[in-house]
Amino acid sequence: MFHIDKVFWHPNISVTVRFTPVLYDWLKSVCARENITFNQLVLQCCKNCMETDMEETEEGNSEKGTVKDEGDTSNRNL
Repeated sequence: MFHIDKVFWHPNISVTVRFTPVLYDWLKSVCARENITFNQLVLQCCKNCMETDMEETEEGNSEKGTVKDEGDTSNRNL
């Protein structure tokens, strides 16, 4: 089960994000399963990514200003 941090309870910056159908369907299913809002899930995913990036940066595993290439994602339909 997801734990939503209190820091996410009152977001006030509006941003438009476009998702592929596969990713959107997966996100919606996680929301239903975990009984959380779509916005809470997106914020939690961003927080998890930020923490991972910070850990990798501290360990020296990440180059400044770059995103790790995890291979060709063109066939993953994300």
